[in-house]
Amino acid sequence: MRQLNLKMFTGVAAASILAISACSERSSPTAAAPETGQEQETAPELSASQALLKMADTHAAAVLKTAPEWATSLGVSEDVAGEGYSARLGGYGFEANQQARQLNEGFLQDIRSIDRRDLDPEAAITYDVLRATYETGAQRNQFEFGGATVWGSGSPYIVTQLSGVHLFLPRLLQNQHPMRTKQDARDYLSRLSEFGRVFDELIESIGGDAAVGVVPPYFALEGARRSISSFTSSPPSENPLATTFTTKLEGIEELSNEDRAALAREVETTVETVVYSAYARLGASLENLIPQAGRDAGVWRLGPEGEAFYQHALNGYGAGGMTGDEIHELGLSEVARITAEMDAILVADGVREGSVADRFDAIGQRQDMRYPNTDEGRETLLGDLNIQVDEIMAKASDWFGAIPSQPVEVRRIPIYEQDSAPGGYYNSPSLDGSRPGIYWINLKNTADWPKHTLKTLTYHEAVPGHHFQRSLERAAGLPLIRNMIGYSEFSEGWALYAEQVAAEMGMYDDDPLGNLARLQSELFRAARLVVDSGLHSKRWTREAAIDYMVGVTGDTRASVTREIERYSVWPGQACSYKLGMLKINSLRTKAETELGDKFDIAEFHDEVLLTGVMPLPVLEQKINRWIDAKK
Repeated sequence: MRQLNLKMFTGVAAASILAISACSERSSPTAAAPETGQEQETAPELSASQALLKMADTHAAAVLKTAPEWATSLGVSEDVAGEGYSARLGGYGFEANQQARQLNEGFLQDIRSIDRRDLDPEAAITYDVLRATYETGAQRNQFEFGGATVWGSGSPYIVTQLSGVHLFLPRLLQNQHPMRTKQDARDYLSRLSEFGRVFDELIESIGGDAAVGVVPPYFALEGARRSISSFTSSPPSENPLATTFTTKLEGIEELSNEDRAALAREVETTVETVVYSAYARLGASLENLIPQAGRDAGVWRLGPEGEAFYQHALNGYGAGGMTGDEIHELGLSEVARITAEMDAILVADGVREGSVADRFDAIGQRQDMRYPNTDEGRETLLGDLNIQVDEIMAKASDWFGAIPSQPVEVRRIPIYEQDSAPGGYYNSPSLDGSRPGIYWINLKNTADWPKHTLKTLTYHEAVPGHHFQRSLERAAGLPLIRNMIGYSEFSEGWALYAEQVAAEMGMYDDDPLGNLARLQSELFRAARLVVDSGLHSKRWTREAAIDYMVGVTGDTRASVTREIERYSVWPGQACSYKLGMLKINSLRTKAETELGDKFDIAEFHDEVLLTGVMPLPVLEQKINRWIDAKK
């Protein structure tokens, strides 16, 4: 996935969503009997595993009651997230950050009170996942910038060209807010009316960071300002928040024509008076920060705390204690290996002159590899992606025991986002099954997607990549909180591994140029190890990182520039793809070696996927137990 891991809330968005606006009372991991003056039937004593799961549900509810956006993304009931949550937005200011820290501290105390030795194997995995992610959150909260979090890591910056409230709230309302009833429509308008409060709290947080010298790089500020300008450039009635709303009103049968007209007028007024005003204030605050931003790109620019943040970020994304220098050397080694494999394919095809990157780029420049950069060309491209999904699904049952029941849809990234958006990304289906998985692709310029490169993107973003991993996880009956926690090194490592599995499934048998593109995709992820550590550890400039990646991968300078600017504001995350893939492959090799004829690839894949996302050390322990049991 050459883009942001937007599954829904990660990076800055996760910090924002989890910087929640009210603190919930912690419950004990064991249940206490009610005290009354009358004799009551004694409640059965909970086992240690049952107590852990009850505690996990309490933690999930505490977060969702104060993060209504996340509750909408998951599609949970009001019984879990609180009555009327669809009409509310969470908090984003100083108070919300402080309360997120308090929740993290309380959750960590709770999990440490459990004796892991008393748990059954399935509950023990949940224990390991929760303890690891709460501890990562506590480490993240030691840094007094970038917001606070209940769990996980994230970006050091609250708003960038890549993420922030100004981007994810419109996505939430357009794509995930329910619009089935008149009350849903009223809730939509209620949330729009909160934009002013939300953006003012966001501006407060940005100002607090700036006061201690933490400002995003200049290009991140300029990119965010461009998104704001693009989003508010149309008349309010033509803004996507208004047009999406009025279109969906047509599907609400209980509304009269007069109701629809009145609601349409109200949304237009709210967009103009509340939403556009909030965006204008945010844009002005970002513009005022540009003189402080400087020209450097790496997080080292924040001083010793920036350097410490990068090591924390690397560990949070699967480095296992490897330093920036060690990641850099690993990346260079992988780049050399994959480049040699690509060269062998090109030579066998009779293409010998020039660097591997130049030869790969020349193939992509051929007219037979191009879609017209027109609306018709884009429609053809989207149709081809759907065909690719169908073709690999026809073979999936031979390689996977479990197949997702929820569909995946292919959609174009909205035009107003495409200038700063990644190449493609995936949104998970809702827990209640009402919303499918969505595979998004950036079609600003179809030249970014030569035909032979698209299969690999499909296998990564949709099947058997992110859609398999996230859909099977959500169908596995895991505790709710396990569906709320993400580990990029697991999910992105799986998606990159899925590209390799697609090749093993025969999807490139009659398509050597497609296989060449698959290797180039892996090369791209290996180069990420080099440039991410280059930017944040070796103090490369933005331009030096762009030059290196263009030279190695042959991708367009425009697309690489978006990538480098992404890595600059999200330290460490770009490393998670290759680190995760390497770990999954090493575990598979171990299983194949030790089990011999007892090894079954479909069973191995189910072992990886069906117990949900987890840190790589927890996955390693789980696969080792499976190997021992199979023996």
